[in-house]
Amino acid sequence: MDPYVEDHLHWRMMEPGHRDDLDSLRAQIAAFDDTMMSSVERFAGLEDPGLLVTNCVGGWDNYGSLSAYGWDVVHPELDRARVTLLGGVHPTHRYLSIGRNLLAWQQARAIEWRDEHREGLDLWLGCYAESGQPGLRFLLENAGFREERHFFDLHRPLDDVPTPRAVDGVTFVPFQMSHSEELHRLHHLCFRADVDSDHDHWEKSLARVRPEWSWVAVDSSGAVGYVLSGEDDAAAMDGVVEGWTDRLGVHPTLRRRGIASALLERTLVSMAASDCPGAGIGVDTTDPGVPEMLQGPLGYEHRDSIVLMSKIIPAGESVS
Repeated sequence: MDPYVEDHLHWRMMEPGHRDDLDSLRAQIAAFDDTMMSSVERFAGLEDPGLLVTNCVGGWDNYGSLSAYGWDVVHPELDRARVTLLGGVHPTHRYLSIGRNLLAWQQARAIEWRDEHREGLDLWLGCYAESGQPGLRFLLENAGFREERHFFDLHRPLDDVPTPRAVDGVTFVPFQMSHSEELHRLHHLCFRADVDSDHDHWEKSLARVRPEWSWVAVDSSGAVGYVLSGEDDAAAMDGVVEGWTDRLGVHPTLRRRGIASALLERTLVSMAASDCPGAGIGVDTTDPGVPEMLQGPLGYEHRDSIVLMSKIIPAGESVS
């Protein structure tokens, strides 16, 4: 595909050798916008520089500095056509319609890739926007993208933890690795839209779990809820051991009975017993109001948020 995007910058396709330039530009954008390199972006494929080839365009200014980029990260599933759009424009080159034209190029490239490699399939396009990127969200909404999922990071100190509540008909037991397969099946049931819950990914994720901080809710039918926690990677970089909950699920037919809160209360008590000074949680949900449940009695406070915006381009159609 022709790398031309617009007139203000000099555009060409990026290659693995441009990775240092790309990392530098992304760091400058993150510093200016006060955003973070989110884990959800890393899941999209940023760790593989080979993905730059044919699917990433860069714009250089007259002084030879990379000032904008648009990267279509294709998902490997052969039975679906999914492309995550990553991109950014250096603050000194904004308000010149570069971002709008770059998004249009990325969508056209995604359709071209779909027609080459996944002909006959609907094309899913997704893009992550952080709370500090209102301009990106505005561009996406104008291009027909809509909210699909919300990701929240919340945190609380552990100097005063709640008393774990009881739930009629439900027993709470510490997590053991023998629960793995049953919880994997429950996880699929709780999060049907989760594309990363294959067996290998699940097993790798359990390697981070600290069983003494993790709990399972059980009734007469078996496991109906779970909370899986480990250490907060960001805090660990500062030499502090803090708890982090990144998997929480309750059977869809048993929600709104207080099971999720009861699970979290037990994990907070467990973390406090290990002398953790604080605890965090990452929430993946279609409901932007979910964090309210974690505030109030549970004491979490909002730290960061990301929204996944998406759109579907039907098979055989281009961007409207």
